[in-house]
Amino acid sequence: VDPRKGRALVQPRAMRKLKHHEQKLLKKVNFYDWKSTNNVREAKLLQKYAVEQREDLTKYDKLAGLVKKLVNQLRKLKASDEDRIKMTEVLLEKMYSLSLIDNPQSLEDCVNLSTSRFCRRRLPVVLTRMKFCENLPQAVTYIKQGEIRIGPEIVSNSALHVTREMEDHITWTEGSKMRRHIKEFTDEVDDFDLLGN
Repeated sequence: VDPRKGRALVQPRAMRKLKHHEQKLLKKVNFYDWKSTNNVREAKLLQKYAVEQREDLTKYDKLAGLVKKLVNQLRKLKASDEDRIKMTEVLLEKMYSLSLIDNPQSLEDCVNLSTSRFCRRRLPVVLTRMKFCENLPQAVTYIKQGEIRIGPEIVSNSALHVTREMEDHITWTEGSKMRRHIKEFTDEVDDFDLLGN
């Protein structure tokens, strides 16, 4: 009984037993860890870096967690241990070549590795940073249209992770309208290109 109003409090009823077909449908659903809760951070990252699939963010999150876990395991070993020194060098070299850390000498950058570091190395973000286009949606459009190539390969996957080595080889494709437009603007256009070849 509610002492302020003199009425009985309503007790929540227990949920009815699920029918057979309802149990089958809900067998793989985990109600304790629902995906749509606590996703404000994810929504901000999805919008900021123009990530189209949420699964990419969870993969980046898992990779960052695995790297942090590996660094913690390496720190538990003695500083003079040969295996620790070798594994540390391999890890730092790999993280530096993937452009996930700036300093190839310090494990501290690997400890502070975040999901956004992975997102910053996606192709649309790198294109925007290199001034190939003005914004991320435009970069995603160029990639999907096949306007961008890395080395000899035309890239159509906007989720591509760009390493330090790949970054130097990003250009417009040969038949790209943007490439022709840039050459016309800088007066470097070739008469052969103007014929539509």
